Amino acid sequence: MSKVLDQAASLLNEKLVQISLVGAILFYIVASPALFDFVKKLVNKLLGVVGVKMELEGMKLVLFHSVVFGLLLYLSIKYLMGPVVTMFKK
Repeated sequence: MSKVLDQAASLLNEKLVQISLVGAILFYIVASPALFDFVKKLVNKLLGVVGVKMELEGMKLVLFHSVVFGLLLYLSIKYLMGPVVTMFKK
């Protein structure tokens, strides 16, 4: 039984390292001040086309980037890391 637990712990640690690396890379990209400015201008421009006036400033902008980060982390782990791990296991 301990061999099974050791294998499960090893697999979880492997996944943990992979998710941490992907999360760190995504955070570096999404938390960039240049990207914050770009997104703020882009959202204001896109919403201005449809006639909605909304300013993404301060915590609203941070919240928006947090949601985007979570979505990108989910998608990258599901669609990028899954196939890579499967490829390495073969």
